Amino acid sequence: MAKQEKQLTWLDRLKKKDRIVVVDLNTYEEIRHFNFSALNLVVYILFFAILISISTWAIIAYTPIKQLIPGYPDIATQKRLAYYDKQNIEWIETQKEKLNKEYLYYKNLQLILSDSIISDSSSLVSKEDSIKYANLDFTVSKEDSMLRAKIEEQEKYLVGQKSKSEDGYDNLKGLLFFPPINGTVSDSMDVNTGHFGIDIIAPNNEAVKATLGGTVIFTDWTPNNGNVIHVQHKHNLVSVYKHNAVLLKKVGDVVKTGEPIAIIGNSGKLSTGPHLHLEIWYKGIPLDPLNHIVF
Repeated sequence: MAKQEKQLTWLDRLKKKDRIVVVDLNTYEEIRHFNFSALNLVVYILFFAILISISTWAIIAYTPIKQLIPGYPDIATQKRLAYYDKQNIEWIETQKEKLNKEYLYYKNLQLILSDSIISDSSSLVSKEDSIKYANLDFTVSKEDSMLRAKIEEQEKYLVGQKSKSEDGYDNLKGLLFFPPINGTVSDSMDVNTGHFGIDIIAPNNEAVKATLGGTVIFTDWTPNNGNVIHVQHKHNLVSVYKHNAVLLKKVGDVVKTGEPIAIIGNSGKLSTGPHLHLEIWYKGIPLDPLNHIVF
């Protein structure tokens, strides 16, 4: 009870009003007076403190005066830091995408070697390329269908034109390779100079076709070779297609002989114009495509 009376006494004292009187010192006449309480004084002090704090924050946040604060970067430094931050984010995203592609490549390669089911991977064709080549017509013509049927029939019974055999590659006899593109051979194979395939010049937007049926085991972009796609075939054969404008297949896709897998392009530092660089590897040894394909 005493504690409650003490609190009431404190509240009464806080609410008690006092008067300040302003008088003339000569005549002692009252000029003005003010009535206030301790509670009013506390409220006014808090109000002005909050008002000053908000005003100070607004001035610092929305005016150039914030640059006068020690350690705060100027506008040029802020733009430079923002640019570096953007570059770092883009680099991280690029590395993540590259690591994901490498993971899918090695995973699917392992599954191929173990004759397991191929896992699906995300498309390697960018949104811009998809829009750019969305209107291209990849419908198979009547003549193309007839040629495919003829080749499949020849492969079935191993009759017809034989591929030119090379020493030690007798098991490739009778294997018919489909021309990946119609064009002119501009550069032949030269192992001594590190040119393990041939270059074929063809018009823009021409479809690059699989020379044999198989499974896509690699798709990626490299600085020197641009967009590259590798297809694993039977008989330990691998065909490589470089400098493409866009890739139409992804790792793990099963392709047929003569099926479009890319669009001819001019990607990569080693490319000087729209062309296809074709390589054929047999058990890790490069074969001359001109000995197996008639262009």
